[in-house]
Parts: sequence; structure tokens; C-alpha cells
Amino acid sequence: MITRVEFTRAGLALTAAVAFLGCLLTATILHEPVPRIHDEFSYALIGDTLARGHASGPAPPLPEFFETFHVLVRPTHASKYFPAQGIFLAIGERLTGHQPVGIWLSSALACAGTAWMLQAWIGRTWGLLGGLLMVIQYGIFSYWSQSYWGGMVAALGGALFFGAIRRLWDRFSWQSSLWLGFGLVVIATSRPLEGFLAVLPTIMLFLHHLWHDRRWNDSGFWLKLLLPCFAILSCGVFAMGAYNHAITGSAFATPYQVNEQQYQESPPFIFMPLRPRVNYSSPMLQYYYEVSETKLYVTSRVPKWFVTGVTRRLATWWQFYCGFLLSIPLVLPAVLRGGRARLLQIGIVAGLITLSFFSNPTAIAIRGLIDLLVLTQIALTWYVFHDKWSRVAIATCTLLLFEQFFTKWAFPHYFAPAACLILFLEVEGLRRIWNWNPGSAEPHRPLTRTERRRIARENESRRKPAFTLRWVIYALPVACVVSLVLRVEGRLNGWNDDPHGPDRQTLLMNDWSLRRADLEKWLQQQRMPQLVFVRYGPHHGVNFEWVYNHADIMRSHVIWARDLGAEHNRDLLKLLPDRTAWLLEADKRDPQLAPYSEVDSRATVPVAAPATKPNSNLDQDQLDW
Repeated sequence: MITRVEFTRAGLALTAAVAFLGCLLTATILHEPVPRIHDEFSYALIGDTLARGHASGPAPPLPEFFETFHVLVRPTHASKYFPAQGIFLAIGERLTGHQPVGIWLSSALACAGTAWMLQAWIGRTWGLLGGLLMVIQYGIFSYWSQSYWGGMVAALGGALFFGAIRRLWDRFSWQSSLWLGFGLVVIATSRPLEGFLAVLPTIMLFLHHLWHDRRWNDSGFWLKLLLPCFAILSCGVFAMGAYNHAITGSAFATPYQVNEQQYQESPPFIFMPLRPRVNYSSPMLQYYYEVSETKLYVTSRVPKWFVTGVTRRLATWWQFYCGFLLSIPLVLPAVLRGGRARLLQIGIVAGLITLSFFSNPTAIAIRGLIDLLVLTQIALTWYVFHDKWSRVAIATCTLLLFEQFFTKWAFPHYFAPAACLILFLEVEGLRRIWNWNPGSAEPHRPLTRTERRRIARENESRRKPAFTLRWVIYALPVACVVSLVLRVEGRLNGWNDDPHGPDRQTLLMNDWSLRRADLEKWLQQQRMPQLVFVRYGPHHGVNFEWVYNHADIMRSHVIWARDLGAEHNRDLLKLLPDRTAWLLEADKRDPQLAPYSEVDSRATVPVAAPATKPNSNLDQDQLDW
């Protein structure tokens, strides 16, 4: 006889296995993930550095050849980002020689962690259903699980935190306390700001619970709650301090802060003032930081574009985390509730659908109405999902959404620490649909789990088969699987990509990044060390950057350098006389390596403003989300 514990563990293991094997199968059908955007190359640098047993690489001589986006070359060569994502990439590189294996591992653990969290919040069976939805929606084919950009690591940290604190609410245990501390460390080393906002409401509620019920008098408060969590947090703080010191020379100065000081003229939040001007070594760096990002910052402060930007961000958030299928469990409970809630829910959905047909980037009145309807939908969800933990989830998600209205950049993975809460609300909606009985009225007060089970049994005994909606619970995962298959098929056959969906710009089949990866692989196979000067045209898109290197640049077999003109390039050639030198004109239709010569290098370095829209495959959502 299989016990409940064995069933739970088997379910979690199955969830992780399906996610990992699904990632592997998808990559086999399409191709292995390769870095494409600036952030991905920067995370790959962390993985490469940590896989070699170091926190950073030495600062290279002539740094102007190697300066690139989101990477430090002074005081050391390192990524600006926090290390959690890079740790998984390093695990993949160390175990198999392929960093994407670490991405798939993080996806498997995040999906299993979400199922584990949901089991504490809503029950074993429903928790496994939520884990399955996590696998289908994000775990197999999304930019979280099939790119270097991240998302799954922060989602794992959030799942561990919320799952542990819900268990500690009922009973102290040192295992849950360890997972709580570990979840906080993962969040702090992946997405610290958004993670702080995600955990803040629940921590405040938990502290109030401890104080109100005088839980410090319970046996095990110190040994089963505080001591294990404090030990994990102390180790995490020490490790992060050592990591910072190895890169920046100070345990309290993060690489992110140092990079912001060296390159950024515009702050991350639109309510902060501009910073002093910076002197850049490359026109590409100057255009990206001084023109592109500053323009985004300035326009976001204009009320008209702020309102339209909020609408765009809400639409992208909804498309990524819900879409049509997973919106059903969030909308249908209000309709089933009846009365004014039903009328209001129908009105909101009808209004959003109608206004979306008339919306355009300059229609501020229509976009303002859409924003108002979304706020009304949040309030209605708060009213319908009236139990304590549902409202904690709604409040947390609303706080994170509100924060992203005031950031210069905002992407779905910024919300990742609270991804498990979205799954909880969706599964809670499915549970309400499953237990709905047209002959019973829903109580207007929060219910305990025991009361919910009793009401469910009573409803089951008098349920009328003609009115059952349980087919929704069976059909929804099947429809999600069909959607997943169609998305993979669409990528394989070059169908139009949804720029706001989970698989946005993921595993593109004909992209410049594949060409760069092929050239990198070929260069690594050559016997002699290689040096590639990368030349850009006057209309180069700054979102397509070729110059990224391994941790120890000067000892790498392949070095990518900027073409700074014949006279300046000669300094680097003198420093590296034993390397085979190449010239790559990156903006040609099919970039090819050409042997470097003084004749090839006499062209002056382009100084015209780079383009914001290259000829192909621009991730426009990256620019305006």
C-alpha cells in the first residue's frame, strides 16, 4: 500500500522528470539554447567563470576592445548580475559540458518546487495539478526554460519560500525552516528587489501570527524555526559577500552597483533623477546607454506614455502568466457566484475585449479605460477569492505589478518569485469550479480546510449531473498540452511568433545567434589560438552584440574584440602575436570570417548612431515592454 508521503514524493519526482525530459526533447526537435541577447551572454559568463572554480576573471589589458553590455572589465572581468542563474549554468557545464543542461535542471526543480508549495497551500492532488500546469506553461517551452535569461531559478526560490512558510504556519519543523532559508537565499541571489517585495506581505503576516498567538512559547520555536533558518541565511550572506569581494573588492558593493556606476546614465526607476554623463569607449555602448535607455527613461516619465506603458505591461503580463486558457479559472468562479459579481465579471471581460479592438499606442483614453478595468478585475478577484491565503497571493501579485509600472525595464521573469502564487490562484479557481453546486450558495466568510472539505462532500451528495462543470478541470490541461505542441510546431515551421507569450523569441530557427554559436564552435576546434575583430556597419542594431568572451579573456582559445581601426587594432595584435586573426563584418547577411590584414582593417570605425531596428529578428518587446 502506497502511503500519502510516498505518493507525494513520487508525484514531485514525476513532475521534475517530465519537465527535464520535455526540455531535452524540445531542444532535440528544435536546437540547443544559445545566448542571444545581452543578458544571456552575461549570465553565460557567470556560468563559465564558476565552472572554472572562480568568481571572476582578471581584468584584460586594452579593455576598450572587450567592453560590452552588462559585463564588467574593471576591476575584474565578470557579469554584473547576481549569481544564482549562473550557478545552474555552471552545474550544467561541469556535469555535461553544456550549460543548457543547468537551465533544464532549474526548470525541473522549479516545477517540482511549485507542486510542493501548492500541496501546502491547497492540498496534495490539486498541488500536483498545479505542478503539471507549471510544466506545460513554462517548464518545457518558454524563454524561462529554453534560454539563458532566467526565470526558473527565481521561481524556484519563491516556491521554496512560500511552501515552507505555509507549513511553518501550522507546525514548526527544522526541515521547513531550512527550505525557508534556502528559498530566501535563492531569491536574494537571483532577483533581490522583486523577491523582497514578493516575500514582504507574507513575512509581515507570519510575524503578526507569531506575535498574536505567542508562538515563541511553543516547543521548537528556537531549535526548529529560528536556528535552522538563521544558519542558512548566514551562510548565504557570507557567500554573497565573498562573491562581491572577489569581483568589486568590497563585500558590500555588488557587481550590479559597480556596473551601474560605470555605464548607466539613467536609473532603473523612472522617479529617480538622471545620473552624470559617462565617457564611453565605443559608439555602440554610448548609443545603448546614453540614447536608447535614456530615451526609454524620459518617455516613461511623460504621463501619456506612462499610461500606455502600463497597459502594454499588463497585457504582456497577462499573456505570459494566464493567456486565454489559464484565465478561465480566474474568471469563471465570479460568474458561478452569481448576483452582482457575475454581472460585473461579464462586463469586465466584454469591456476588455471591446476596447482591445480599438486600442493603439496613442489612444490614451482607451488605454486608461483598459487600466481601470484591470484594476476592477483585481478588486473583483479579491472579493470572490475571499479566503486568507488567496488574498495574500492577490495582494502580493498586485504589489509586484505596481512596482513594475515604475521601472525602466519590465519583463515577465521579473515577476518570477511570485509565479507560484499565480499558479495557486489558478488552481484555487479550478478547485472552486470542481466543487461548485448550482443549488448551494457560497459563504461570505473565509473557510478552514476542514469546512471546505465538508461542504464539498455535501455538494457532491446533491450534485446534479446536468449542471456539472468538472469537465473544465479535465479539459484544461489537455488544451494546454495541445497549445504547447502547437507552439513547438509553430517554431519548427516558422509560424508568426507571439511577442508576449511564454515562448517569446525562444529557440529561433534562423537567427544571427545560431551563426555566432556555429562560428564559436568552429574556432574552438582550431589548433591555434584565435582572435576575431568584429566590425559593425553604421546601421548596426545594438541589441545584436557579438563581442562576449570567456572568463579569462587573454587565456581563452577564442577572443572576440571590437574593430577599433587599423592603428588601434595593431596594439592588440602586438599583445597577441601568436593568434590567428580574423575579421568579421557582423552586419552582412551571412557573416563570414575573413583573414585579418592591414588592407581589411583600414576602414574607419563607424561613428554614426547605431540603429534601433536591425533588418531581422529584433526583439521589439525588449525595447518597449
